Amino acid sequence: MKKIYYLLTMLTFILCFVIISCSKTDSNTTAANTTCDANTSYASTITPLFKSTCNLSGCHDGLNAAALNNYQVVHDNAAQIRASVSSGRMPKGSTLTSTQKSAIYCWIDNGAKNN
Repeated sequence: MKKIYYLLTMLTFILCFVIISCSKTDSNTTAANTTCDANTSYASTITPLFKSTCNLSGCHDGLNAAALNNYQVVHDNAAQIRASVSSGRMPKGSTLTSTQKSAIYCWIDNGAKNN
């Protein structure tokens, strides 16, 4: 049990470090003002989105990618993820569509459920 707690703590630390260290300067990264689907699913929407954009960004690889695929780590860092997506710091080297941003915001704003 201690090993699992230690691993989750380390993954959380690594994720926070990566979020802070990745930066992007793009003036077209304002938050999306699209309709929010309160039923946005972590398993069917957020995880595939992170796998297809964040893990390939050049910023999240190895342990960091594993952290982004772990519900508890993502949930515990939801506020930082939202802020980084909103500011345009994530994903590094590319941008998300307004639909992708909206999915992330909706999922987080509706409690970041493990659904």
